[in-house]
Amino acid sequence: MDRNLLLPALLGGVFIISLCIYEQVYVKDYWGEPGAEAAELGKRFAQVPKKIGDWVGEDLPVDEIVKNTAGAVNYVSRRYQNEQTGRTVTLWLIVGHSRDICRHTPNICYPASGFRQDGIQIKYHMDLPGEETAEFFTGKFIKDDVMGRRVERGFWGWNHPDMNHWDAPDYPRVHYGLSRALYKVYFTSDVMVGEDTADENVAAEFAELMLPKINEALFPKGSQSASEEVVVEDTVESPEITSEPTEEKAVGEE
Repeated sequence: MDRNLLLPALLGGVFIISLCIYEQVYVKDYWGEPGAEAAELGKRFAQVPKKIGDWVGEDLPVDEIVKNTAGAVNYVSRRYQNEQTGRTVTLWLIVGHSRDICRHTPNICYPASGFRQDGIQIKYHMDLPGEETAEFFTGKFIKDDVMGRRVERGFWGWNHPDMNHWDAPDYPRVHYGLSRALYKVYFTSDVMVGEDTADENVAAEFAELMLPKINEALFPKGSQSASEEVVVEDTVESPEITSEPTEEKAVGEE
């Protein structure tokens, strides 16, 4: 081979091998057990309350295809009804790998269910007592069929387990990178006649009430990160490791 071509050929080979390693190790999670961190964090969903104030929740069935499409390692799918007003709000809370959790958003799944988006999605800020302001996307979706017209509004956002802050980044895949665990939440409700703004939707009211309780469940004080919990479980039988006290890492505000 011409010596002038040898160096470019070697550099090209190194580049191709590097891409293969990146895909196999980081993108496909060949290091560590895939979904282990998300599964550990998903155990905390059991602490999300079924009753809060005048709202009472009922668990909804989730098709396996829907679960897999959403990338949900664990989930809460629940409809809450206000015992005083009769209004309902649906909660969809999931955890999974960021590559899956980021890709399936309402502007994709609603059209797949026969809805069309009305206008553009906007960012909506929720002020939570004693907590950092939460940021969500919100959008309105319309479906016309033989049963008439149905209009729904959804609020959605993400939360990294190490940060404890609900956020709505413009490019979530870039923002969260290849995180092995990421939370996502939807609050959805019907839009009433004459309801023109996101503030007027009952899902916004419910979310501001429920989010502090969700945060208490997902970010208990003194809790370890999922990666630490998995490591502790894997090494608990080792005398050298268990002879030292486990250091718990408090999760800070995101």
